Amino acid sequence: MRYLKNGIHFTSRKCICKEVPINSAKMDSNNYIRNDIHWLVRGIPLHIFKEMLDDVDEGKNYELLRNERFKKLLKYTSSQGSFFIKHYSVKNMRDIFKSLFSPSKAQREWERGRLLLKNQVLTAEPVAVGEKRCFKTLKDCYIISQAIPNSKSLKERLIDIQQSTTEHKHTQKSILLKNLISYIGTLHNNNIFHGELHAENILVSQNDSLFYLIDLARLKCKSTASLTPGIKDIARLVCSIRDVCTDGEITELINQYAHHTVIDKNREVFYKAVFAKIYKTQCRLWNGRVRRCLKNNNKFTVTVHNSFTIYMRNEWNVIELSDAIDKHLLSLKEHPDNVIKVSSRVCITRIPVSNKTVKSACIKEHQYPSLIKKILYHFFHSPAKKSWLAAHGLTELNFSTPKPIALFEEKKFGRLRRSFLVMEDVSAYLTCDRYVNEKFRNSPDVVTVRKKRMFISCLAKSFRQLHTSGIYHSDLKANNIMVVELPDTWNFSYLDLDRVYFYKKITDKQKIKNLSQINASLPHCITYTDRLRFYQIYAGIKKLNGRDKQILKEIISISIRRNHVWMPGVPIIQASSSTVGAREK
Repeated sequence: MRYLKNGIHFTSRKCICKEVPINSAKMDSNNYIRNDIHWLVRGIPLHIFKEMLDDVDEGKNYELLRNERFKKLLKYTSSQGSFFIKHYSVKNMRDIFKSLFSPSKAQREWERGRLLLKNQVLTAEPVAVGEKRCFKTLKDCYIISQAIPNSKSLKERLIDIQQSTTEHKHTQKSILLKNLISYIGTLHNNNIFHGELHAENILVSQNDSLFYLIDLARLKCKSTASLTPGIKDIARLVCSIRDVCTDGEITELINQYAHHTVIDKNREVFYKAVFAKIYKTQCRLWNGRVRRCLKNNNKFTVTVHNSFTIYMRNEWNVIELSDAIDKHLLSLKEHPDNVIKVSSRVCITRIPVSNKTVKSACIKEHQYPSLIKKILYHFFHSPAKKSWLAAHGLTELNFSTPKPIALFEEKKFGRLRRSFLVMEDVSAYLTCDRYVNEKFRNSPDVVTVRKKRMFISCLAKSFRQLHTSGIYHSDLKANNIMVVELPDTWNFSYLDLDRVYFYKKITDKQKIKNLSQINASLPHCITYTDRLRFYQIYAGIKKLNGRDKQILKEIISISIRRNHVWMPGVPIIQASSSTVGAREK
């Protein structure tokens, strides 16, 4: 029995799950050796393939799309068409050992691509695969695939629809997502699972009618039906389109998938499993993206200069950053106007830099006078490195913080001597306590009061979003929050990030600590009513119950013990009861 659905042409479920050796296919193939790389060429004439390699060697007719330490991607274009060339390098000894017993990434993509095409599943046609080995261990591998004309990635297509000004864009998007989930459901019903099914690995034809799978190294064809790999695929897809789809659209997508693939009695188990997998996938992806700032890739560079190990953004160079560090050290001695803070452990300066996008940088120097800490930070992250990671972690979760530029760490005999964290200078903005003092201390007219209420509301929502996202900042005082005023709203940028923790369940004790920190550090022009309004917006409530009143008492009690800016002039019991009573009236 043969049937056609969403660009997939299957002969039978049995056939689609059987991995047929590629060598059995009736197609001319050529073996070719060049620069110790053994190539298998199939699908294009050998002279065209040789011409392609000659052009790439000479730096002609190609565009470098991706340039990472262990992976490179080129797009080659000639009169014969366009081709994508992938180059994988071996990462470590584990990969070298694996290469003795299992096929390389390029070989796996080649086999799976040929298998899908044999069973009429649309994908980019692989035309050549190459491996470079030394004593049978893999060094590099390559795969060349033909480009799919008039197609875009699913992510690009969804962004185009989102930015479109046409009246029917919502209908267009709904149809696209419906066709997509029907396509994925058909694949999974025939036991084909991609393994890394995100929106960049699915191409969409010009009229949104056909879908193509690419990057097939993890694709698997199961011999028996299984729900687990399908859940993994759906979770990965959802994580990749959350920024271009609403929660309602994603929920509908999951419902339609369940309708296509899951029997009724397993629906409840499926929903629980898929949402749990989405959360785990989000954590894994976030952690991977944040850790990229400690590796060589297309955004960051890790290098050694003099006695420093340097982690920096690629748009900067070592010389200009080293000059900035020298200016920082000189400012501490000779230019006190550039100095923001000096202590035995931390020195902060504001330094002008000669960069296209950043004219001034803030350099925070961490010193480690304790011998125990010098040794300890050889094995664990130093405060400077924690801040470097936390800044990228906040950025990945769409929270504002000064842009991290570089991290310098100086070690001697395995002991950390000092660290320098270079960040974008945001001193043009005010800290939260100074902003409140300047804007709301005087002139209590109607306009100012209304503006203050809007400010309190925005600040409370920012705190709630921070805690809802599983982020805990253990020193969330007003002077660690920079305020960026915009028309009718405010952005809040967080500082002092060495004690920021991610993806943890925020306990009530931690929430109360953060709320008492901001409460104690805001000036007296923020009234009792304002503070109560802040808590209600943060908690998402309109009326206080007994638990809320107890939490408010604890916040006030801790705020008083902190002995910071805000000191109420009445005892704690009176303060809490009068505040609550005023709100109840």
